[in-house]
Amino acid sequence: MTVVLGLVAAVLYGIGDFTGGIASRRRGAITILLVSYPVGAVLMTAMLPFFPGALTGRAAGFGVLGGLAGVLGVLLMYSLMTVAPINVVSPVTAVLAAIVPVVVGVAIGERPHVLAWTGIALGLLAVVLVSRSAEDAPRGRMSPRLLALAFLSGLGFGLYFVFLARAGHDTGLWPLVFSRYASALIIVPLAKARGAIESIRGRVLGIVVLAGTCDALANLFFLLASRHGLLSIASVLTSLYPATTVLLAVTVLREHVSRTQQAGLALAAGAIVLITV
Repeated sequence: MTVVLGLVAAVLYGIGDFTGGIASRRRGAITILLVSYPVGAVLMTAMLPFFPGALTGRAAGFGVLGGLAGVLGVLLMYSLMTVAPINVVSPVTAVLAAIVPVVVGVAIGERPHVLAWTGIALGLLAVVLVSRSAEDAPRGRMSPRLLALAFLSGLGFGLYFVFLARAGHDTGLWPLVFSRYASALIIVPLAKARGAIESIRGRVLGIVVLAGTCDALANLFFLLASRHGLLSIASVLTSLYPATTVLLAVTVLREHVSRTQQAGLALAAGAIVLITV
C-alpha cells in the first residue's frame, strides 16, 4: 500500500509542479501561490470528514511547521522554474527531498537497507550531472547560485515530509489543514511586500487551480503513505515526481535533455530505487 500511495503522490506532485511552474512564468511565483494555497486549504478542509482524526497540539504544531517549510520549497522552486529549465530544477530539488527524510528516519530509529546509503551517494552525483545543461540551452547553464537555491528548495520539501509524518498517525487530515492555512497566511504579506497581488483570470486561473489541487492531493497521498510504512520509504517514492515533471516539460515545452542530464536522471532513478530497497 505504501508503494501505491507514494507513487500516486509522485504523479500528482509532478503535475502540480509542472503546472505551477508554467503559471509562474506568466504571473510570478508569489502571485500563483497566493491563489493555489487557498485552493488546497479549502480542499483539505472539505475532505476532513472523510479522514477523521483527533485535533491535537502536535498535529497543529507540526502542520504549521510543515506549512513554513512547504512555502520555502515551493516558492523557491516556482521562482527557479522562471529562469531555469523545469526538467533541471525538479530533479535537483527531488534528490534533497528524498535524502532529508531518509536521514531523519534513520535518526529516529528507522533502519533501511545499507544500499540506501549507496543511493544517497548516487543521488548527489545525479544532482551534479542533471544540473549541467549545455551552454547553448535556451536558458543557459544552471549557475552555482541557482543550484544552491534548488538545494534549499529541496531541503524545504524534505522537512515538509518530515513534519507531516511526525504529526501523529491518528490525527486525520488536521496536519494538512493547518499546513495549507499556514502557507496561505504566510504568502499574503510576502505578496504585499513584493507588490505581487494581482488578479488571475482565464486559462492561467485554471492552470493555477489545477496546480493547487494536485499539490494538495499529493500531500494527502504522501501523508497516507507515511502512515502505512516507513517515512524513509514513503518520502523516496514520493520523490519520484520529477519523472512526471520532466516528461511533461519535454513533451509540452519541448525542453531539451542532454546526454549528461539523461545520465543524471538515470542515476537519480537508480538512487531512489536503492534508497527504497
